Amino acid sequence: MAIFNLIYLSCGVVGLLLLAYKIRALRSSWGSPRVVALISTVFFSAFAVLFAAPANITWINWASGVPNFAALLVYSLVVCFAGAAFALVIYWRYPAAQAWQRVRLIIISYSTIVAAMVVLFFKSEVDEERQVDFDTYYATQPTIAVFLFIYLVATMVGCGGQAYHCWQGSRDEAISARPWLRLGLRWYCAAALFPMAFAVIKLFVLLMDWAGERSFDVLSTTAPLMASLSMIPLVIAMALPVFGPRRPSPSLWVRRWRTYFALRPLHRALVHVNPGIVLVAPGKFLNPHHRVRRQIIELNDWRWALTPYFDLSVGEAATSLARQAALPTDELAAVVEAAQLRAAGSSDGRARAPERRPASVIVDGTDLAAEHDRWVRISRAYQHSPIVDAAVADAARVQAAGGMD
Repeated sequence: MAIFNLIYLSCGVVGLLLLAYKIRALRSSWGSPRVVALISTVFFSAFAVLFAAPANITWINWASGVPNFAALLVYSLVVCFAGAAFALVIYWRYPAAQAWQRVRLIIISYSTIVAAMVVLFFKSEVDEERQVDFDTYYATQPTIAVFLFIYLVATMVGCGGQAYHCWQGSRDEAISARPWLRLGLRWYCAAALFPMAFAVIKLFVLLMDWAGERSFDVLSTTAPLMASLSMIPLVIAMALPVFGPRRPSPSLWVRRWRTYFALRPLHRALVHVNPGIVLVAPGKFLNPHHRVRRQIIELNDWRWALTPYFDLSVGEAATSLARQAALPTDELAAVVEAAQLRAAGSSDGRARAPERRPASVIVDGTDLAAEHDRWVRISRAYQHSPIVDAAVADAARVQAAGGMD
């Protein structure tokens, strides 16, 4: 019994928190039918799960003075949830006026089902309280059998409609440009599959009980636990379209870490130019976007500091060798830049007097992505290019020969 209480109460509290958040976030749009359907969906699902906890079942039955009244209340809330969820996706997929024609039919149908459930319940003899096995215990009582049948079919149809329309909506061309919304719709589809599977299992057990086969009753007892877990994908589905666009994509996160490690050797090689500007903001150590942004800023600063020490002969040698190797324009520029940085950053390069360079020597990328790519090419050439090694070595030999003269 404790595990039932733990799962139902935990999922119910999550649902109430989601309900409070949605009411607060959407309070300015209460006139919208979509908002009403959304709030209704969260409201019915949260309280259905919360009231299904055995501890709350006992309290509800005691407070109402009606044995097993909690079963009627919880099952009615589940049916209302299925209807509200079905109406919600209809409003998502069709214009309001066209959707209302379908939603009106859903409201009438599901209101009628709840009313029929109330009548059937009070026409039944359910004097013995059953906290977790109400369905199987009273399955063969005719009025309760009909009560359970229409409850399960209505739940299955409503959640099935939700799953179908969410899946179809996620494949719509108009949604393809909004990946977080598409992903959210698929999580809504997943959220509907849990209560739908629950209804299918319960209906199967009910049919077996009518046939006198009781060996499947344990499935009926455990199936509601699975339905309560639908609260998890429901929370994810509602959060993704809101918070997803605010977060960088996982692929971009991976690319930024790759950029960081590609730039790291060059960054370490030039840090001696001015180590005082190296900065990692508090709490940003594991944020690749911040780390790469700081690397680019610091590398550009060090380049400005080294520009007066650039040796034109190094640049000419690197350019000549790169052209002989038929390197593309971007790679040629990266090799020349890496050779200049290697030579200027060395102790010999900074030993000579600095020279004023024209502004055209200072070349930055046109945007952040271009800066990333440019510095990655420079870093790789700085580490691995034989042309850089040759150009710097040639310049060193020329300087050494001049010194000997």
